[in-house]
Amino acid sequence: MPHGAGGTSFARAMKRLRGGMSIAGAVLLLAMMPACKRAPGDRGNSSDNAVRQDVKEVARATEKTAKDVSHAAGEAVDRAGNGISEAGKTVGAGSQDAWITTKVKSELASKGLDPLRVHVDTDGKVVTLSGTVESAAERDKAVALARAVKDVASVTDHLFVGPARR
Repeated sequence: MPHGAGGTSFARAMKRLRGGMSIAGAVLLLAMMPACKRAPGDRGNSSDNAVRQDVKEVARATEKTAKDVSHAAGEAVDRAGNGISEAGKTVGAGSQDAWITTKVKSELASKGLDPLRVHVDTDGKVVTLSGTVESAAERDKAVALARAVKDVASVTDHLFVGPARR
């Protein structure tokens, strides 16, 4: 490392670079250092050569650091992508379940079953019917209508046959 004012400035630049200073800032700082500038008529003195060698070492270290940062960023992107993919699957499944629930409720209401007495819940494409119907025929009708809706995997019947509504 060069001695004198230039060497001290170089040491400060290296310390800043290690502390998080941008590479462009470190290069600019080094370019402004007196020891890095060749005086007119001065032939390559040992201080200039030492500074050049140090700058080359900084460049190598910077290149290695850039590759390490690039690799780490790539891994972070991969992990984030996997997380987003999993979240997308969960949201997709939830929205499909909501669509199935809406479709089943619509079918039941259009066929004369009271939507306030027959409750529909969907989880993982499995529809659960609960509540009260007036007859076993209505229960069978509700189950059949739910099974007929597209994408329904199965139907769980928790319907009770109760007295007619007054």
